[in-house]
Amino acid sequence: MGTDTLSQKPDISVYYCFARSGGTLINRCLGCIPGNLVLSEVNPLASMLPVASQAHDWLQLVADCELEEFSLMTYPEQIGTLSERAQSAGRRLIIRDWPTLNFLEGTHWQHFFPSCVLEQELYLDRNGLRRRSAVVVRRAAAVYESVTRSFRHLKDVTIEQFATAYLAYAKEVSRFPIFQFEKFCADPVPELRNLCEALDCRFSESFLASFSRFDRCTGDNTLAAASRAASSDRIVPVPERKDSEAWVLAESNTACREADRLFGYES
Repeated sequence: MGTDTLSQKPDISVYYCFARSGGTLINRCLGCIPGNLVLSEVNPLASMLPVASQAHDWLQLVADCELEEFSLMTYPEQIGTLSERAQSAGRRLIIRDWPTLNFLEGTHWQHFFPSCVLEQELYLDRNGLRRRSAVVVRRAAAVYESVTRSFRHLKDVTIEQFATAYLAYAKEVSRFPIFQFEKFCADPVPELRNLCEALDCRFSESFLASFSRFDRCTGDNTLAAASRAASSDRIVPVPERKDSEAWVLAESNTACREADRLFGYES
């Protein structure tokens, strides 16, 4: 499925990242590089911040006089329009998908039954948009611990619910180039360079000096109480809460272990 191909020049880049897997930090690192334009946590089903708002306020690809008309377009029409405008300006449109919405029940109050498919891919196909895709992953136990600790509306998600969702997600995205968040934090320059190559987008080592000032994105850097990683001007490994109940539950869960295996983690 899809139009990911090395034989065609892609129109856009798409990276997938489950909640609490480093998506915001990657967003900031990519977005601060000149020539990259990142739509943050957007999905055909819903977006953390509307595509129209981001395109107008952050990317400057939609003028004031166009905003109302653009807001009424379908999701594929919006992405197609932004892709064309970015290319005309010599820049690269990157979509940071919000895949958690499609897999984990309770992610968004309006949507109760996740489809367990990559809806981003389905909708982009309808518009014939060629793309280059990759996935940024994190060990399942770290994701479950962080999800239940960080989001009030997800604090009661059981390990069974999470594991089922995370494995379904892993099965969908493991066909793309995989980048482990832990490796990125330990050695960010080569890891981001490789990610940018996989996405066919711009890369510059200048991101190390400028990512912390980039705030045109959604995520933990915009919360009332930002996480330690979000408020830091250095990229360092994130502490692991291996003694927490959530971590222990996930570490012993068969589905979580299988998801980790698909993402290249050793036992």
